[in-house]
Amino acid sequence: MIGVSLRTTSCSAVLLDPAGHVVARASAGYPLKRPHPGWSEQDPRQVRAAVRAVLREVAAAEVAPTGIAFSCTMHSLFPVADDAGTPLADAMTWQDARATSMYRGLRADADVNALYRRTGCPVHSTYHPQRLRWWYRVDPERAERARLWVGLKDWILHELTGVWATDLSIASTTGLLNLHSLDWDNEALRLAGISADQLPPLVSPAAVVGGLDAATAEATGLPEGLPVVAGGSDGALASLGTGVAGPGQTVITVGTSGAVRKIVSEPWFDPGERTFCYLLTDTPEPLWFVGGAINNGGLTVQWIREKLYPDVVDDQAAWEKIMRDAARIEPGAEGVFLLPYFAGERSPHWAPKDKGMFYGLGMQHNRAHFARAALEGVANCLADVWDSLYGSARSTDMVRLTGDITAWPLWVQILTDTLGIPMTALDLVDTQSMGAALLGMSALGEIRPDELAAAVEPGPVYTPDPRTQQVYRQHHREHRALRRGLAQMGETLENLKDSYL
Repeated sequence: MIGVSLRTTSCSAVLLDPAGHVVARASAGYPLKRPHPGWSEQDPRQVRAAVRAVLREVAAAEVAPTGIAFSCTMHSLFPVADDAGTPLADAMTWQDARATSMYRGLRADADVNALYRRTGCPVHSTYHPQRLRWWYRVDPERAERARLWVGLKDWILHELTGVWATDLSIASTTGLLNLHSLDWDNEALRLAGISADQLPPLVSPAAVVGGLDAATAEATGLPEGLPVVAGGSDGALASLGTGVAGPGQTVITVGTSGAVRKIVSEPWFDPGERTFCYLLTDTPEPLWFVGGAINNGGLTVQWIREKLYPDVVDDQAAWEKIMRDAARIEPGAEGVFLLPYFAGERSPHWAPKDKGMFYGLGMQHNRAHFARAALEGVANCLADVWDSLYGSARSTDMVRLTGDITAWPLWVQILTDTLGIPMTALDLVDTQSMGAALLGMSALGEIRPDELAAAVEPGPVYTPDPRTQQVYRQHHREHRALRRGLAQMGETLENLKDSYL
């Protein structure tokens, strides 16, 4: 089975043999476009070219695939002009914050708590109701020309099979799906200004959408008619790819962004609307995952690398230098804090206008302190999400940690000590692609759903250091106080700006 992951700046693929072992892998990149402040877009045609490239590479392996299944980042949206799928614009990504201006109007028009308890999605510029209002208010000419509003995976599935479909997992991340009926929510559609026939039909993540078309088969070397499984969101399939299979289990992922996801057997909604609730799978019985995503994970360290380590030319060498420097600094970075809101923030604050801030600088501090503060800042943001899910309680199952963070033991230990929980760091190349492939194998009857967890090898276990844990407990309290102060300062500046204008 081939599992393909459509990510923010690249797509990747793995080919699993019948025993679930990786026998081939491939990746290909594409640019993230930022034409205006707050915008973040992908060109679907460039993504299609990358998908064909990775499929062509894994097709050269000796193991003949029985199908393809897809994972995709959440929240992408763009209009197409016709049933053939001609794009009218590039795809908005999860980072795109241009719809922030629609926030107050949407809250004024909606019972936001009732909307959240039906869709699992708080009011935020990430979600489709706010984004679609932006389109119809700011660019009505193109919005009115839209035959369909689709996500990136919807479009890729159509390009490969000629069939339009949105899987329920991705649909649950749009803010338009009713989690109780697993159908489009009429009130959410009304608030967004569209009708259900302007969206692709809903299908199960395990549904075979269609067979590979002749053009893609010729371009990739794969057989025409090869079954294409719908797949799901990157969060859902990254969880599946780590061996998570039942309620109560938790996965933390840190890549460009970061997320904490807890599996539950029925929809769960936070009284303070700090967390999301999305569908994991609808077969053999429905499972959901609740949690929160932060915007600034590896993105934070990459900022440090670009701004403070330009003398190190190679990216890998620069990250190694950052980790060595951070390791020389004591926990707490000698009073230096980084609030790493370079791209605003999602959970649990839902504050797209938040900005990053260093605090506590003195003449004795240097870039090594900034490096340590960056790793600790990301850990503190994940601790904010963790607390919104668990409070003072703790997960009863071993927490699985995945993503780029697992390559850096120092960073894993900082997160372990900050959260105060043991974790197993899974050394997996690409949990999203792995999860997609495992879902595809299950969908085609090649593996039973209860065998999915056994297909994933456990990783090394990290346990909290009691002394460092105590330091970070206080450190996180101070982080939260600084964040509240930053939010108040931002609100004051906005009010001053409004009064001036």
